[in-house]
Amino acid sequence: MDLSLLNILILLAAGLGTGLVAGFAGVGGGIVMVPVMLELLRAWGLPREHVVQAAMATSLTVSVLSTGSSAWRHHRQQRVLWRLVVPIVPASMLGGWLGSALAAQTDGRWLQTGLACVLLFAAYRLVRQSEPADGDGRPRRSLMLWGVIGLGTGLFAGLSGLAGGVVLVPSLALFGKLPGRFLAATSSGVIMFTSFAASLGYMWHGPPAGTLGDGFVGYANVLAAACLAATAIPLAQVGAKLNKRTSGVWFRRLFAVLMVIVVVRLLTTLG
Repeated sequence: MDLSLLNILILLAAGLGTGLVAGFAGVGGGIVMVPVMLELLRAWGLPREHVVQAAMATSLTVSVLSTGSSAWRHHRQQRVLWRLVVPIVPASMLGGWLGSALAAQTDGRWLQTGLACVLLFAAYRLVRQSEPADGDGRPRRSLMLWGVIGLGTGLFAGLSGLAGGVVLVPSLALFGKLPGRFLAATSSGVIMFTSFAASLGYMWHGPPAGTLGDGFVGYANVLAAACLAATAIPLAQVGAKLNKRTSGVWFRRLFAVLMVIVVVRLLTTLG
């Protein structure tokens, strides 16, 4: 499969949005990448039964780099709670791998519809939940709670291609009582590992080499991923800077709007 100049420009432009969203919201940027890749893969004539999985795999591959860039900037701003990242990551990586294995065997339309319903409910809860009164960055310390949240985040990432931040951020706020200023940063620290595991899962569980054409490793299109990452990595730095200037309450509201947009895109890209 050859990328035309127009396709490259589209991917570079999508990477700009991906980076901004990844840095600002700590979600990896799949909200931008998955819809774009769905359209491009269909236009390229990829077999219908592989389109959704290929879009998700490519998105997750880029998310490793975009959230890594975001996490580095947030770390320099002292907003990543690494003591919280550590207990979440093992379960989230396991969930990412399992989610990718399940997604490889599931009709993409069912995946998109079910996830849209979950996200809509989470967006409502995020808006209704008030900011913790103490705001001192001391979340709940239940290892079981973080393990469950991590596993759910990973499963969502593997099943949706959205890297899991759209589940992790509201979970940190609603169940972990984490103040808003730490949400995107801590999410980025977790999601770069979650995306890595899920991306490898899609590569491992993908069809035999050559089935989808040149440029694919399993389900992931590495050529498209490279174009997306070229602009997503630097723009994630910009997004992280913008996040620092946004209050916790406004971040929660903006993130809820972002989640509703994800719901709309999931439902309108059913194919």
